[in-house]
Amino acid sequence: MPLQKTEAVVLRSRRQGETSKILTLYTRAFGKIQIIAKGARSTKSRFGGSLEPLNYISIIFYEKESRELQILSQADIIETFPKISQSLQKIGLAMAACELVNRLEFGVTPNPLLFRLLLETFRGINGSTKKPSNCFRAFQVRLFEFLGFKPNLNSCLNCGSQQDGEVLFDITRGGYRCENCQQRQTAGVVICQETINALRAFQNTPLTKVSDFLTSSLAQQQADELLLTYLRYHLDGMDELKALKFLRKIST
Repeated sequence: MPLQKTEAVVLRSRRQGETSKILTLYTRAFGKIQIIAKGARSTKSRFGGSLEPLNYISIIFYEKESRELQILSQADIIETFPKISQSLQKIGLAMAACELVNRLEFGVTPNPLLFRLLLETFRGINGSTKKPSNCFRAFQVRLFEFLGFKPNLNSCLNCGSQQDGEVLFDITRGGYRCENCQQRQTAGVVICQETINALRAFQNTPLTKVSDFLTSSLAQQQADELLLTYLRYHLDGMDELKALKFLRKIST
């Protein structure tokens, strides 16, 4: 069994036996992998606190291609996000990003750009002092591009205009129709100008600078409805994220 080394983000952790853990990791070099950390829950564990969810770590593991569960040899912390752990809202948002990656990524195909996006999302949420939820919204907008259905947010699908005002986002075609081109039978979500401007900005604005968008509660609600509806349309069986249900529960 060859030893492999890579960087990883801890997406999920669960107990195994009396002292071990089974981890779901998203790695830079191998994509998503399942790994067992033997003795990780022992008081004398050599892994320390490195295997907590959301940690950015360096790992060495024994790889065997015919085996679904790899064996962890060493783990060292590269970066933690302490301000996330201090806020229930931030924990929920970061875990929702992990949940999406865990559900959508299969096998061991590496995607370094998605790995970097996940880290940037954690850093954005960790450092945000205004609206950390915008970091997760921007993460979703950019995730659509990785999945192959990047929405067209630049102009009307029919006439090509960038008309100001209320528009209808066409879920089936992945773009919006201006007020003059809207059709009654279109399956979509009505959004105001503030919402479409913010979603447009989320495609390219650094995640450390997205807090100034979506200032009204209406625009925030519209953005969340559109993102979830668009995701559900393209991915069969995609239920609402457990982490987002948790966020709503603690905010009521």
